[in-house]
Amino acid sequence: MKVADVMSRGVEVVSPDSTVQEAATAMAEYDVGAVLVGGGDGLEGILTDRDIILRAVVEGRDVTRLRVREIMSASLFTVREDDTVEAAFREMSERQVRRLPVLDRDGGLTGIVTLSDLGRLERDPRLASETLREIAEPHRRRTVDGESEAAPEPKHERARPEDTQ
Repeated sequence: MKVADVMSRGVEVVSPDSTVQEAATAMAEYDVGAVLVGGGDGLEGILTDRDIILRAVVEGRDVTRLRVREIMSASLFTVREDDTVEAAFREMSERQVRRLPVLDRDGGLTGIVTLSDLGRLERDPRLASETLREIAEPHRRRTVDGESEAAPEPKHERARPEDTQ
């Protein structure tokens, strides 16, 4: 099965200059957990509800003035419409992300695929469950004796204000 068979085609894109409050309002309006960030020059990143909580709310930042570019995840991992569902699962697992923008053959944005989209179709529900566990807890791993220990930092980066100047 191909990614095009399971992806969502309605994708919200916000400007990197939008306020975090505007982006959060769009997420609430469309009942989504993330918006892609970009403009006329293409995609620049992704902003998730988790980004807003950890990088704005927890830090006590003013979401009415804070710009999306200041807290978005700038590393963007994608799949193609004609990629297999299994390839999308692998990419999510390796990159520890729950969402992947979907591009056409020319590199244009056509949709987004989420772990839950893939999990509903997976013939082996254990694969979806294991992938979700790997993604949901990238900061923890089990040792041989069952004790938890800290894992390496996530593989993706986030934009920092000094990177955008």
